[in-house]
Amino acid sequence: MPSRITFTICVFVVSLFGLSIIPLSSSQDQVEIPSWEVGWETDVDGVYELSISGDNDILDSIDFFIANERMTEITLEITIDWDESDNIPIELEYDESVSVAASDNQTFTIEISDVSGYSFKRSPTQSMTLLLSAQEVAVEQAITTQEIDAELTVPSVFDLVLESVTKDETLYSGSSIEYVLIVTNHGNTKDVIKMPESSVKSCPNVDVEGLDVLRDVEVDNSTSSEYTIRISASESQPERLCEVTISIKSAGNDKLSSTVFEVSVNSNAAPDDASNSNNEQPSSTPEGEITEADTLSFIPLYESILVVIIAVAFGRRNNC
Repeated sequence: MPSRITFTICVFVVSLFGLSIIPLSSSQDQVEIPSWEVGWETDVDGVYELSISGDNDILDSIDFFIANERMTEITLEITIDWDESDNIPIELEYDESVSVAASDNQTFTIEISDVSGYSFKRSPTQSMTLLLSAQEVAVEQAITTQEIDAELTVPSVFDLVLESVTKDETLYSGSSIEYVLIVTNHGNTKDVIKMPESSVKSCPNVDVEGLDVLRDVEVDNSTSSEYTIRISASESQPERLCEVTISIKSAGNDKLSSTVFEVSVNSNAAPDDASNSNNEQPSSTPEGEITEADTLSFIPLYESILVVIIAVAFGRRNNC
């Protein structure tokens, strides 16, 4: 009986010792297995907004790192995809195959560019998912793959354009005419009109009225809005050709947009003179007729004098 108890105790102790060894062996194996990691070096948490160049073209870059914890060099194949690559003309430049030395951490760059004007067409609220895959390759065989992604968006682009359209009205001193202003938002997001201003060259007595109707007005992207203003000339404004300049500012980028047009001021006397000349023109014909009648009346007077001279001559002959 004691031997059986002793045997049972020995089996129990061995079992406990074996159970304690198994986790230690697994833990030791995990520590000893070298690995590698891919991640973003650039802060792309949330949504990363791409930058644009001075020509409103996209020009930016983001970096990723590869940390090799192994004792040997690793080679990775890099592929990058957009979530809707067929509709995105943005170009990406990056190394499709990279190598990282043992126990090293290296950073690699993805160049992002676009000169097609795509940023004007896509809304900055619509993000694009960029997926980067790093695949370990050994002897032309894929071993392990890791993936990381980032949400990118085009920047907000602001582009207000101001145009003017005449109503073909004639401006006289002491009157006014209407002009139409058209504001078009060629940007990719809503904009607000700021600081509508005007100036008039060569005509100090000509004013632009009604510009306040544009102030602080919101204009949705890819839309146009029309506004009517008045150009007025005081009675003291002489007949002259005036140059009118109207400008507005974009609230989005503080850029000015201007339109320049010419307005001719006519004197109020011009229509009266024209009507008077038209009224006087028919009277020239009677005057011509009167002159012609006076010329014809000269012939009977000459005949009368001739008759008197003949009569006097005959009287003298008879007396002789």
